Amino acid sequence: MANEKIDFTRSSLSAITPPAKGRVYVRDATQPGLILDVTAKGTKTFQLYRKIAGKPIRSVLGRFDPELPESRELPRTQANGKPLDPLEFIGNTPRLNVRMARALAVAVSAALDRGENPAAEKREMRRKAAEELTLRQAFDHYYHNHLKPHGKRTAEAMREDFARYLGAVPAGQKKPKGKEKAKAKGAVDWESRRLSSIKPADVRKMMASLRDGVGPRTANKAMVLLRSIYKKAAEWRLYEGHNPTEGISKYPENERARFIKAEELPRFFEALAAAPEHIRHFVLLALTTGARKRNVLGMRWADLDTHHNLWTVPGEFSKNGTPLVIPLTAVALNVLKVRQGNGTEWVFPADSASGHMEDPKKQWNALLLRAGIEDLRIHDLRRSLGSWAAIQGASLAIIGQALGHKDPGATRIYARLTVDPVRDAMEKATGAMMTAGGLKAVGEVVELPRKRRAKA
Repeated sequence: MANEKIDFTRSSLSAITPPAKGRVYVRDATQPGLILDVTAKGTKTFQLYRKIAGKPIRSVLGRFDPELPESRELPRTQANGKPLDPLEFIGNTPRLNVRMARALAVAVSAALDRGENPAAEKREMRRKAAEELTLRQAFDHYYHNHLKPHGKRTAEAMREDFARYLGAVPAGQKKPKGKEKAKAKGAVDWESRRLSSIKPADVRKMMASLRDGVGPRTANKAMVLLRSIYKKAAEWRLYEGHNPTEGISKYPENERARFIKAEELPRFFEALAAAPEHIRHFVLLALTTGARKRNVLGMRWADLDTHHNLWTVPGEFSKNGTPLVIPLTAVALNVLKVRQGNGTEWVFPADSASGHMEDPKKQWNALLLRAGIEDLRIHDLRRSLGSWAAIQGASLAIIGQALGHKDPGATRIYARLTVDPVRDAMEKATGAMMTAGGLKAVGEVVELPRKRRAKA
């Protein structure tokens, strides 16, 4: 194996001349099995060479560093004060002097005598590490094997969340208004990281960064998505390591309680009367159905049952993945009657990638400016219906049913058994809002008086 035996010292090893080609091996005269592998490039590596049951075993210990003092020894304790096993150095190609190499040779030789092979174990660990899924690969499994097959409405939204908070946003992707999509402030890009490389400290740091950059709700959303990816990877036996989100709690979130107040309604409806027709109709449907913005924007004629006055949001579009049945009040029905006959599948058709109207942020902000109302979001229309229903005495169970907070069932038969008291509560809430807004004829509310406030 080795063609020369010398007493290893810093000076003797430094004096060895690299071969013209290939490599040479030099044996230590003091420590059995310890050799120095010298390559033509001048690299000098300590190894332990032994035979176990007639089979040659070679373990790489580390690189020879002539700059290290000869008196330096291997660390005996970790940073936390616990004893350090010398075998932890194997496979990490540390810089060694002769004293350190001999100590490692003794430790490895003892392990071989016990039937262990640290070098082989390290190689197996490296092999597994190389084959371990990256976070991107784990999410792809999660997306294709869990979200899509189960018809999760949130599949595409979660793919966007992964890109914005945990991965990379592909270049060239545009938002509906044309602005290029970008990472959230404080987000990370862990796409290429192996699952085992992400530690709880990393997750906490990521959450704190997102909390400070965007808010606690976004930080919690990113952590929950990450937790789900690890959970499914473990369930499918694609990953055997630790879930770095375990034991990490969500940040407290301040629940938003904003809704349209009685004193704001006259100004709101007056400003709404001056808005374009499609915006008036969208706002009225959002306000009187309590449905989520994306569901109102994507409302299809095929999902409307005007005979029973019901709107069924299919499970693939509802938040909880199950069909959501929403009673249609008189105001909603009047809006739909006006919008009939547009020749498309959408209630709000538009020249867009989706085929229907997209988020009307600009028009909504203009509406609020005309009304002199601040800090009111489109989603607050949904909360307004629930709040006014509560003001009119509706029970929490009825309000939850109206807003789809619970599963209303997957069939219209079931919906007919529960929908009447819900519609009654919605009618009362709608009527109260219209009355507070100075509009008496509820059934004709779509034809809002086109008045403009006098200019100051």
